[in-house]
Amino acid sequence: VRMKKMSPESGQLLDALLLPVVEAKDEVRIEKPLNAEQAAAANHRGSAYLLEAGPGTGKTQTLTARVIQLIDEGVDPRRVLVLTYSNKAAGEMAERIAAKKPNEAAAKWIGTFHAFGLDLIRRLHSEFGLPADPRLMVRVEAVELLEKEFPKLELEHYRDLHDPTRLIGDILAAISRAKDEVVGPDRYAECAETMRRDAEGVDQQHIRALEAAEIARIYTLYEALKKERDALDFGDLVARPVELLEARPDIACILQQTYDHVLVDEYQDVNRASVRLLQALCPTGANLWVVGDARQSIYRFRGASPVSTSRFTSQDFPGALSGRLRINYRSTDEIVSGYSAFARQMTASTSDTTLDADRGPSGNPIELRLLAGLPLGP
Repeated sequence: VRMKKMSPESGQLLDALLLPVVEAKDEVRIEKPLNAEQAAAANHRGSAYLLEAGPGTGKTQTLTARVIQLIDEGVDPRRVLVLTYSNKAAGEMAERIAAKKPNEAAAKWIGTFHAFGLDLIRRLHSEFGLPADPRLMVRVEAVELLEKEFPKLELEHYRDLHDPTRLIGDILAAISRAKDEVVGPDRYAECAETMRRDAEGVDQQHIRALEAAEIARIYTLYEALKKERDALDFGDLVARPVELLEARPDIACILQQTYDHVLVDEYQDVNRASVRLLQALCPTGANLWVVGDARQSIYRFRGASPVSTSRFTSQDFPGALSGRLRINYRSTDEIVSGYSAFARQMTASTSDTTLDADRGPSGNPIELRLLAGLPLGP
């Protein structure tokens, strides 16, 4: 299966080198036929479509079934793009599709948004002013890069006399979040100045505005240092392609004609940069199909927001249709009912949370047991 995987964070490399090998076990996955809701979602064609799928409702099976259907209908697998937000999810989708359509799966692009962005940068490297295989810079390298320049910056708010570089990690995190929103250093500086003007007479807000202005200065320097080294960081992998495609409609048009169908798994974990990439690839929303559950978002540290799910049909892709899976195949009725009751109180989404357990009741009601905390000290 041709999957575009990449691991720009050094922690992933250390995991691969240091963690013990886990012996794979042969698992037999028995898939039931699609239920009516799953079939309706998989069969949808045309306008953009959002499938809301709670835990254990078979979202991956539904997405896989849609891909298989497209292939059976004669769609060229090279013209199908499948995106997600984690390597694990991409791997699971690739395995399921390959199990049923091994030859076609090899021709399909399946991977993460960041891997796809890196592929675009490599394919269009001259447009980015980069070599064909740009250097990927991990967080440790970025800290070291700025560490050498910090004494020259004459910072006031991000200055620690005991450990001058202690705050570099916080600064890089702020820059990374800006890239998740496709905000460059110039725009960041403009926002900082707006904050300063609006904060007149409010000491705490004024200080935050000055801190933001310092981050904007560091952001500008950081980008210049990376450019000197033909380097990219993790945030660049989606933000840079978005900037190019939005500035160059001619290039965006070529990509729009490259993929007839775009599918997205784990949509609740996309950030605004990823949404804007989808808008560049599918400006009308035609044949864009996404699945997710706002209550299962786990990548907020990367800018993911449950609001992306609620915005899909109303703002990001107006006119999009939606569906929902209601049958849980993983747990018994007691667990599913408990989840449904708890989920109704979550603010991540206002959609219906009721799920029905295919397995029925187990006869073991949920119990709430409170344990006293252990005393501290002797």
